[in-house]
Amino acid sequence: MKQRTMTGWILITLALVLGVWIFTSHSSQADQTTSAGFVLNDSGTRLISYQGSGGSVTVPSGVTTIDSGVFANNRSITNVSLPNSVTTLGSRVFSGATNLRSVTLGRVTSIPADTFQNCMSLTQVSIPSTVTSIGSQAFYGCAALGSISVPSGVSSISTDAFGECNNLTSISASNSFYSSYDGCLYNSSGSRLILVPPGKSSISFSGNLRTIGAKSFSYNRNIRTVTLPNSADSIEAGAFTNSAVNSITIPKSVVSIGSQGSWKPGELYGYQKSAASKFASANGITFIALDPGSGSTSSSDTGSSTTSGITNNDDPDSPDDDDDNSNNDDPDEPDNNNSNSNSSKNNNSSSKNGGNSSNSSKNGGSSASGVASRGSNGSGGSSTAGGAGRSYNGKDATPKTADTNIDPRYAMCGVLLLLGIFIMVSGNKRKLTIVNKKSKE
Repeated sequence: MKQRTMTGWILITLALVLGVWIFTSHSSQADQTTSAGFVLNDSGTRLISYQGSGGSVTVPSGVTTIDSGVFANNRSITNVSLPNSVTTLGSRVFSGATNLRSVTLGRVTSIPADTFQNCMSLTQVSIPSTVTSIGSQAFYGCAALGSISVPSGVSSISTDAFGECNNLTSISASNSFYSSYDGCLYNSSGSRLILVPPGKSSISFSGNLRTIGAKSFSYNRNIRTVTLPNSADSIEAGAFTNSAVNSITIPKSVVSIGSQGSWKPGELYGYQKSAASKFASANGITFIALDPGSGSTSSSDTGSSTTSGITNNDDPDSPDDDDDNSNNDDPDEPDNNNSNSNSSKNNNSSSKNGGNSSNSSKNGGSSASGVASRGSNGSGGSSTAGGAGRSYNGKDATPKTADTNIDPRYAMCGVLLLLGIFIMVSGNKRKLTIVNKKSKE
């Protein structure tokens, strides 16, 4: 019995000694704060918080990880440079830093959700070639961004990554996952339109276009008129949901149109007995038939007003982005109602929306337009300014994360402590059983 009791006490003592040692070792490894206000872990590899005066900030070399929200809502920083040693960013690192103008991202492997959310003054971001993904709302509400260049290694971009970037007019990409045409984002072959930048006022489609992707127009509030080319064959659900498109021409080649939610254009041009006519009939949309000798329409009440636009037929083989339209509209003009030079002899004047039934069928790049001004194009894994613009408060759906790791040595102490107590209790219980047995005899 004495041996069991002694073993239990030894284990309990060992657990207490280890616990004290672990606690004191943690105390000796306290976070360090540099003279510039960076709070780092003991090894200097993790940036935990920033307490500096702001302005132009250069993160110390050797840091590999930036914790979540380190610069979030900091309105004193204007420029941040991360060293090449940084590979990992937490979420919301710069979220709400409204005066941040430029960032160099070191060699990070991803831009997580909400990283630059509502950084309204951000005009330039140098995205390194090491980045493979751009998360949900990563640049949401960055109203001053004019263009973004997607690096070659990026294989995943969230559709809402650039939501409410109201001056973003160009996204350039060319890798095995993405491509671009006229400043819009496509899959690598150019057959599926993925995203129309929020700031674009007109669009020319890729000559390989077949599918209008889900939510591709949802974040654009400027384009009012769209004419799809004859190469298109499907419109995915939600492609135009929440968009400003009020007049659309859909060719006979489109055989599938998914639900578009509450989107209801003022005019839908198409052919009788086509997917377009069925969609218009099912959703109470005014349908204007383009069949030869037919001018019939099916009327319905619509709550939106029509804004005139242009239909530009660009050369689908041209790699140019926003300047691909041959009419070269003056960006200072608030209303671009002029037709371009190659648009089938300017038949646009005969229709409200500027969308002629055949003026773009021979070109791979049909186009649409609206009323917003353009920003500058960018290249080489970076972004450039598009001028001042509105910013919107997006929801912050990403929870704040913290370092909640528990030293496994504490678990070991707990096991030793519980084992010691168990041995002592079981030994004493057995001793009491023997004593009771003898007393009965």
